[in-house]
Amino acid sequence: MNEDFYVGYVPKAPAVLAKRVTRIATGLVLAGLAAGALLIFDQPPFAVSKFEYGEYREYSGVIEEWPCPILRTSDAGFLLVAPGKHGLAGSVRGFEGKSIRLKGSLIERGSDRMLEVVPGSMTETSLVRVQSTTGPIDLGSVTLRGEIVDSKCYLGVMNPGSGKVHRDCAARCISGGAPPAFIASDASGESRTLLLVGPDGRALNREVLPFVAEPLESPGELVRSGSTLVLKADPAQFRRLSGID
Repeated sequence: MNEDFYVGYVPKAPAVLAKRVTRIATGLVLAGLAAGALLIFDQPPFAVSKFEYGEYREYSGVIEEWPCPILRTSDAGFLLVAPGKHGLAGSVRGFEGKSIRLKGSLIERGSDRMLEVVPGSMTETSLVRVQSTTGPIDLGSVTLRGEIVDSKCYLGVMNPGSGKVHRDCAARCISGGAPPAFIASDASGESRTLLLVGPDGRALNREVLPFVAEPLESPGELVRSGSTLVLKADPAQFRRLSGID
């Protein structure tokens, strides 16, 4: 009889057939591991960012309401947001130019900083002395290519906080009041975070949701407010860039 013939109910496969199957199975496992390793090493590294979740520090400065809530201190400007997927615009309305003390958790990516403010911790004070900015400076018309993100996640709450994998979360954060931002590269190829507002300077919200996490080209006016870059743009003029990841 042919000893290599194997029937399923027989306890053991013939030795030659068993060796062949073992080699094939081992090869498939090793090939899978190698493919997984290549995929891992081919992925770009996460951005250097942080979110000091649960760590609360006290900060003092002057409130600026435009282009979004900002705490301007003697050496930095901190974007302000509420916990969860919520902005802070309603809580700072009417506090423009006032000295404030608050508690918050630091969110940081590169030179961009944000605070998740502890509810009820914001109090007015007369002890803060911060040199006021000279007002918005118009840097001229631009046409930029980039991506719309929600600034809170992008700056460090999530990693990655951009791209298609983050689209649904970004849409919810922007809907809740987190300031939208336009991420573009400067002449040196370095990514820059530009807060995104309408052509008249008003806050943008649901108008930008259809364009979140997609490669875009947008004309607009570039403005500097203190150390913050702002892009005044009309969502009706956004142009999707197909075929660009």
